Amino acid sequence: MDPAGRLLMVRRSPKLRFMPGHHAFPGGRVDDSESIDRVIGATDPETARGVMAAAREVFEETGLWLAEGADPEVDARRRARQDLLDEKAGFDDILAAFGGHIDAGRFEEVAHWITPNLSPIRFDTFYFLVRHTSGQEPELIEGELVGMDWMHPSEARRRWHTGEIHMSTPVACTLQPMAARPYPDFVPLVRRITDSTPGHPNRFELRRGIHLIPLRAQALPPATHTNCLVIGEEEYLLVDPGSDEPAELDSLCDQIDQLADMGARMSAIVLTHSHPDHVAGVTHIRERYGAPVWAHDATATQVKFAIDRRLAEGDVIELAGDPGWRVNVMHTPGHDPGHLCLYEETTRTLVAGDMVANPGTIVVSEQYGGDMNQFIASLERLMNFEGPRLIIPSHGGPVGRAENIFQKQRDHRLWRENKIREAYEAGHTNFRALLAASYDDAKPEALPLAEHALRAHLSRLGLKISD
Repeated sequence: MDPAGRLLMVRRSPKLRFMPGHHAFPGGRVDDSESIDRVIGATDPETARGVMAAAREVFEETGLWLAEGADPEVDARRRARQDLLDEKAGFDDILAAFGGHIDAGRFEEVAHWITPNLSPIRFDTFYFLVRHTSGQEPELIEGELVGMDWMHPSEARRRWHTGEIHMSTPVACTLQPMAARPYPDFVPLVRRITDSTPGHPNRFELRRGIHLIPLRAQALPPATHTNCLVIGEEEYLLVDPGSDEPAELDSLCDQIDQLADMGARMSAIVLTHSHPDHVAGVTHIRERYGAPVWAHDATATQVKFAIDRRLAEGDVIELAGDPGWRVNVMHTPGHDPGHLCLYEETTRTLVAGDMVANPGTIVVSEQYGGDMNQFIASLERLMNFEGPRLIIPSHGGPVGRAENIFQKQRDHRLWRENKIREAYEAGHTNFRALLAASYDDAKPEALPLAEHALRAHLSRLGLKISD
């Protein structure tokens, strides 16, 4: 960080397999075989190795010399950096040649990120903050990196929001408190982001102002969690607080309190629909934070608490910020009469509720207000909706537009429906016999849920059977 509060960010080559084209912080791997004899002031060997790796990677990627006790001339630094890149010398050899050492006291540990299980590539990394006052300027040597920028955290997040740059969740989340508070006030806020209780994941910022908070809830298998979403920054919507388990509510409230510490205010609790695994925590959150509850008119008739605003197809919710957020309300009945999807147009993110799951399929139950005709029509509407680049279901991980998740769900439902029709035409006109024939690929434990889907398909097909 320079005296103006800007951070040096590097731009990764678009040719890289991992995070291509992303803006990131300089850094890399710890080398356990690397000598740490020239690191002073570290509290333990692990920290010393982390500091050594940070200083080495910054020198290799940017040319900035973060060592103490020596100030090599520019040309000498350049030659040493090239030797490091060419693997002609180790960083400890370069330090020794210049009579330098690394003062661990300059490297302030601000975060420790471990990527969640849902990430295809995982890492365990420490972020150190170094205050840069020497006047040295970074120099780019193109390869894995194709650019470098000094940016204030708020500028980086604004450019991320508008799609000008790309950042990973850890980088974006780290920048949020740094944008909201000056140094050193932001340090404990950054550290708090990665503090977690075992078994209780923190929030993951997938796009600017789009945070996912998985909550363990009474969801239908194979789902174990319901995704609670935050949309917005200065003011935000909390979508589907679906757990009333005390530990889950404590974890959720801790995330909400963190947002408040960065100056954010909850504008409303928004519900995608009425099912218990989406609304169980509403009363607790409303009472604690005084936020109103917004939902579709049909949801208002199904829940036991008051709905303060009735949302309808075509409503637009605008949230403050630079450039701000615009949430479009889409009424997508079928799984539930009041089911809503929320499309945030500035990040092109669709909160899909229970229209799809990842993995798994969605149960449509007439007993709980489901209608298979409406469900398939809603799937086809979303399948043809070209707006979103990111789709977040209520159960499971987010997916990109290219995965055609709505078409896959629609095609699966029609495939199952055709199988039901064929079994019926083959003479399986008793409910149990039809269930066994048309769901012969289902596991025994899934058959109780299949009964609901079968009845919904039968209504759509207009078929009458005996029980």
